[in-house]
Amino acid sequence: MPKSNASDEAKLNYLKGKKAFEIGKFDDALIELNKAFDFYKNSSENVVLADIFRIFGAIFFNKGNMIESRNNYKKAYAAFKNFNQTIGMADCYEQIALSFLLQNEFTHAEEYQQKANKIRESTSDKKGLARGLKNLAIIIYKKDSKSELALKYLEEATDLAKKGKDPQLLINILLDKAKILNKLSNFDEAMDSVVIARRLSKQYSIKLPEDHEEEFGNLLLNMGMKYYDNGNLEESLKYLKNALLIFKTKNGQLVNTVELLMKKIEQLIEKKA
Repeated sequence: MPKSNASDEAKLNYLKGKKAFEIGKFDDALIELNKAFDFYKNSSENVVLADIFRIFGAIFFNKGNMIESRNNYKKAYAAFKNFNQTIGMADCYEQIALSFLLQNEFTHAEEYQQKANKIRESTSDKKGLARGLKNLAIIIYKKDSKSELALKYLEEATDLAKKGKDPQLLINILLDKAKILNKLSNFDEAMDSVVIARRLSKQYSIKLPEDHEEEFGNLLLNMGMKYYDNGNLEESLKYLKNALLIFKTKNGQLVNTVELLMKKIEQLIEKKA
């Protein structure tokens, strides 16, 4: 086949594979991209090679094959480096970090996320750096329970996400912050973060994560218990009622516990009246 025809066919395979990947047809994408790779592997077109390896990495990540995913992201990193595409380099290291995080290999996850953030600091990609700081906060919290350092990174990420005007990222950061604060028994601060996140969700019509409602229910329960312990029965009852509404649809195990506590509080309020 003439070189020009081979080049045209490889480009078509590449574009078809990329399109298949974008619509979630991963097996079709692999077939087309492997055909394209047979041509591009002997070329100097690092831009296309980097993208092919990047897509391979993403496909294997979605298939749960983290070793093959990392191998391809490392190749993509090398290809991006060949034409000094620093944001692409940082993206590759970040995806490698996420793959290690999902496998609870926190030391390797932290190593690659730190590398990604260091590269990102030299770019104008402030949204990417905000995301990287968010990821690093979660990694170190899961690795060593370093809550203060994790919250510091999340504060930095919050500022960058605000400057970057990225409400989706800001919501995710605020909810991560709330989870850590809730575990530290800083319930008021956790509630402040959740309130802002929920307000942004409504303002921008952004769906909250699937696990948010149950997390929110636990926070409401903790707030209710705090006010109960402080003797503020009316305020405690208010939070417990809202928690109960969530638990009735999300977590049946806590329904009876909350109902019994609410009944006890209502009796105490009646005695005080």
